[in-house]
Amino acid sequence: MNISYKLMSSLNFEDAHVLFNRGFEGYLVPMNLSFDAFVSRFGNAGLSPALSIVAFNEKEPIGFVLQGLREIDGQKISWNGGTAIIPEYRGRKLGYSLMVEAEKLLRGLNVTVATLESLSENKAAISLYERCGYKVEDDLLFLRANEVLSSTLPDLDGYEITRIPAAQSIGSDLFPTIVPWQTDASNTPKLGGEVVMISKNGEVEAACLIKKDCVFEKKTDRITFFQVKENGNEDALNKLLAHALEYDQSINRTTYNFLKGNGRVISTLTKSGFENTSISQVFMTKFL
Repeated sequence: MNISYKLMSSLNFEDAHVLFNRGFEGYLVPMNLSFDAFVSRFGNAGLSPALSIVAFNEKEPIGFVLQGLREIDGQKISWNGGTAIIPEYRGRKLGYSLMVEAEKLLRGLNVTVATLESLSENKAAISLYERCGYKVEDDLLFLRANEVLSSTLPDLDGYEITRIPAAQSIGSDLFPTIVPWQTDASNTPKLGGEVVMISKNGEVEAACLIKKDCVFEKKTDRITFFQVKENGNEDALNKLLAHALEYDQSINRTTYNFLKGNGRVISTLTKSGFENTSISQVFMTKFL
């Protein structure tokens, strides 16, 4: 083999699309995106062909690392949005060299933290990332609850619920910055995300980042739950979740890449009726 590396921007989108779908053939969760969905993925997920690396054997593209970059409070944080090798080149230890090339690019851009997610059952991928210096930070859970969880919402008893667009939380200390890429407050405004906070005497006791799918003045269809920040006030947390996730409605609720953390929020959700799904991931980081 004669392996070389180039930026994905050296490919046209049609060839990059073919490479992407071939790279994920036979994957644990197969991805076969239409051309439009593939192109949209870059804008929606904050990925860039100019930051992504493609491996070639001679002139044939055989693997890739998709990457995105954002800057928060002067700190550059990257995301690996997908690493894959086409089937006939798997098992030749190309993943490691691809990751090394991707990291070279990040270091040249003064990235300080590299992040990625991997399916929990994909032990080979997790092992590869660990060999590259990544560390598992936490488990990421996908819970769901589709029915009415409480016939009535709890009284606020002196607490106040406030809702703001997710964009207004960017740059604040409401949520941490080193989190799974698509759950960050800077990403969710593209989805119509909002922050729901519960406070008492002017002090925020807990806040969550969600996305509601609904038509104006009509019943909510779905709520996706990305993040929560709480201070151990169990009463405030229970009230916040019940109101923010509309426990009194029969709707689809899911957590997305939700950090397990100390388990307190997960325990609260499961006690309220949320159930585990078959999907889970790990959140991994490397400080460069």
